[in-house]
Amino acid sequence: MRKGISLGLMVLLGLGLMGIALAQTQATQKPAPKKPLLHQFAGTVDSVTQADPSKGTKSEIVVVDKNKKSMTFLILSTTTIYDAKGGAITLDKLAKGDEVIVRYRISAEGVNEAVTVRKQK
Repeated sequence: MRKGISLGLMVLLGLGLMGIALAQTQATQKPAPKKPLLHQFAGTVDSVTQADPSKGTKSEIVVVDKNKKSMTFLILSTTTIYDAKGGAITLDKLAKGDEVIVRYRISAEGVNEAVTVRKQK
């Protein structure tokens, strides 16, 4: 009978030690979410729209490339706009006819969100 109790205690002790060892191992880490891929589009500004909450409009620019392809870009509060010398400027400094390069990401909803807009001349 003592052998049975001793054997039972040894099994419980072994299971307890295994539980502690398993609890100390790190859980598998999930990979960090991928950053959205950045795209680039170069062309001439066709229009600039300033946000107007009373009308429900958002800030955006429309750019047309040399092949007449037109793309609309949402200008966010995090979008940085640069002049030709690399200095930061505001959206009101962009005008129709300006040559620009837009780096942008496509949102989950399919919206082209400008990350940077750089004037070329």
